[in-house]
Amino acid sequence: MDAVLKKRCHRNKLCNHDSQDWAHGCPQPTEIPAKLKASLCKTLDARGDDEVQSAAIATSFPDVTSPVRTKLKHVNMSAGGGEVSLGDGGASAHSPPSQPWLPNLTDLLKSCRLQNNYSPLKIVRASYQYMYDDTNLEYLDCVNSVAHVGHCHPAVVKAASVSMESAVTSCGWEIDYGDLQYPKELHQFLPTCLNTFLFCNSGSEAVDLALQLSRLYTNGTDAIVVDNAFHGSIDSVHQLSPKVFKCNNIIQPDWVHTVAMPDLYRGPYQEDDPLAVEKYIADARDMIDKARHYGRKIACFIAEPMLTVPGCIIPPNTWLQGMYRMVREFGGLCIADEVQTSLGRVGSHFWSFQAQGVTPDILIIGKSVGNGYPMASVVTSREVAALLGERIKEYQCTKMMNAVGCAVLEVLQQEHLMGSASVVGSVLKDELLKLQQKHEYIGQVRGKGLMFGIEIVWSKQSKKPSKEIADHIVFEMKKEYVIMANEGNSRNILLLMPPMCFTQENALLLVKRLDKVLSAIPSKRFSRSSNIAPSAPVGICEGRLGTFQPQEDDDDDGTSSMRDTVDLECAQHSYQDLD
Repeated sequence: MDAVLKKRCHRNKLCNHDSQDWAHGCPQPTEIPAKLKASLCKTLDARGDDEVQSAAIATSFPDVTSPVRTKLKHVNMSAGGGEVSLGDGGASAHSPPSQPWLPNLTDLLKSCRLQNNYSPLKIVRASYQYMYDDTNLEYLDCVNSVAHVGHCHPAVVKAASVSMESAVTSCGWEIDYGDLQYPKELHQFLPTCLNTFLFCNSGSEAVDLALQLSRLYTNGTDAIVVDNAFHGSIDSVHQLSPKVFKCNNIIQPDWVHTVAMPDLYRGPYQEDDPLAVEKYIADARDMIDKARHYGRKIACFIAEPMLTVPGCIIPPNTWLQGMYRMVREFGGLCIADEVQTSLGRVGSHFWSFQAQGVTPDILIIGKSVGNGYPMASVVTSREVAALLGERIKEYQCTKMMNAVGCAVLEVLQQEHLMGSASVVGSVLKDELLKLQQKHEYIGQVRGKGLMFGIEIVWSKQSKKPSKEIADHIVFEMKKEYVIMANEGNSRNILLLMPPMCFTQENALLLVKRLDKVLSAIPSKRFSRSSNIAPSAPVGICEGRLGTFQPQEDDDDDGTSSMRDTVDLECAQHSYQDLD
């Protein structure tokens, strides 16, 4: 118990564990109630074994006094509430009658879990593409795409500060914000048919609004989504997110229809099949035909033009073009979710739908347009937006949104960040492809601009996803002062989506340190006792960062079969889960 509490408690205090931001480690700790400390000590001391109890209390709760200060041999907590066994599996006794303020001891240990269990990182400030922890160590940020032009960019901070000085918020009447420039400036980067802006506070709210608009326009109810997609964190949007279904064992609503990802590396139809794209589209058509046979009417097809959350899958252009044609043929609207991929991130184009050669009926953009300020927008035609009637007034651009949005656009142009994304991204991709040739654990590198996915596998031949190695790489890269994340259905894909101010020097440093980490991974088959994260403690989340299981002798490629499934409660959350 002492080892568990010592490893799981932050600064000898229990963690609330409400936050899901893995980069920030555990949230602000909460003090242990005095009654709870005293009760824990009393419960353990009452056992009478002179070789138990207090070492754990002394280690975890040093301010609690107890007459017994000895080694804790064994504590076994039943989930049912309060049985404690002491010694080497010896006799058990029951704790005193439960109190309303005394939680089950098992729950106490659960509350101490950290999402970055083995080395929590407490970020306290950030600047451009760098983040700093509470000891002022600098980390290169390779994941926070929401800070689009850089964390705390001075121009954005100044615009927000000046606007806040005269901000007005009121209920019950309309506010005249004057002639707002941001919608006009943003429209210059869009097709002429996307000419009406509806402003929200988050990407999730924008997705919900886009769904409402599609249903009003088509009189349909059903939506088509891509497998493993994630579109937001509110309930209505969760229902559009197959990733949420799988992680939480939720039954998919009957009005949501899922099509396969056009993954030419790992999908049912792969790059060695010249008809792969046609087969993906044919399967989608069959699914729609089946839905219509049962009287369903399609309202919309919503997808990222480039699928970042499933692991930066870049669909062939012909796939998205074919899907848009088919959905419109059946009377639905096409919605492009550009929360992650907009504003020049792909380097070649301002919007990723342009790179795919399509124009959506509804466009969704998220917090990157405000560099993290809580603003988002649904962009559509006047004809579609007019269906909101008087409600359209609820989605005005505010003075703060106008100031922050204009500042972000100005920085993008003045600092030539879209061109930089193209150049830096080209260098980064070339270097990552060299690493792929060098290291057996990199199965594929894909992406463009400042948006890449790196498939981590047990071997190139097998293509078996390795969450264990991906976890280890993220863990070791943090020790190299580089923040990365792993995503995808098997959480084996390293996702790179840094702020747009990411430089060529940053890219080369990232590759150098990634090469170092990969080179240190054993190339031989792992034994039962091998562990490439040697600092990982044994305890509640054992195996989470990777005690490797033994290789099975009957594997042709020398890799093991599927690894142990990690309990959902201990699963690592990624940055994208929070956006």
